[in-house]
Amino acid sequence: MQNQLKSQLKNGLVTFGVTLGISSPEVPYALGDLGLDWINFDIQHSVLDTQTVAGMIQALGSSKTVPIVRVVSNDPGRINKALDIGARAVIVPLVNTRSDAEKAVRSAKYKPPGVRSFGSRVWLKDSDYTETADDEIMIIPQVETALALQNVEEIVTTDGLEAVFLGPFDLSMSLGIFRQFENPTFQRAVELFVSTCKAHDVAPGLLAPTEPVQKSIQQGFKLISLGADISFLTRGVRDELKSARSGADSPARR
Repeated sequence: MQNQLKSQLKNGLVTFGVTLGISSPEVPYALGDLGLDWINFDIQHSVLDTQTVAGMIQALGSSKTVPIVRVVSNDPGRINKALDIGARAVIVPLVNTRSDAEKAVRSAKYKPPGVRSFGSRVWLKDSDYTETADDEIMIIPQVETALALQNVEEIVTTDGLEAVFLGPFDLSMSLGIFRQFENPTFQRAVELFVSTCKAHDVAPGLLAPTEPVQKSIQQGFKLISLGADISFLTRGVRDELKSARSGADSPARR
């Protein structure tokens, strides 16, 4: 197994992805060949479950887009299951301390001190999987609380991490400035997060858009979410409907 996303980040490239929560394999099937670097299948905050995500990852087929799964919690069984259905990276929410980060890493590794158990599903399609998984699989903690921000250096310097995501909505809520992304307090938090990741050669990620993409790139983020499927769907229909209503209400149409 080779993890293209890991190679991209190692080479300092900026990568782009989206989050999926609509429960249909048609969505990743349609998006798989558009050139996205990764897709995050969000089990934590959507109706998706393990069986559905397994089918959605299969729908990516031979696409080069890397499947990521965000699990519900920092639990070895949940992380193990996400990897067994084909995730090449797992986003672990609410990682607040180095101990939390170490637990997540151990959950994804076969070899001691890892605690991952062997499952034959992934091995059926890749006979080298068990020999390569410990090196290729990525665990990506999510920094999304004031406590995690306070401990960000300890989290980022945990052995076995190549990337860490910032969860902007929950972090802004934890800081008492929900969705105030231009607030100086939030901006300082972003600067601290990105600078700490850079200092330790860990790729900083932004799991939900808060700024124009170009600004996120300038800030130094290396994994940038362009948004979520439900948001793209509602925004697209809303804009088309607004345009249609405007045309219908014009004097020429009366």
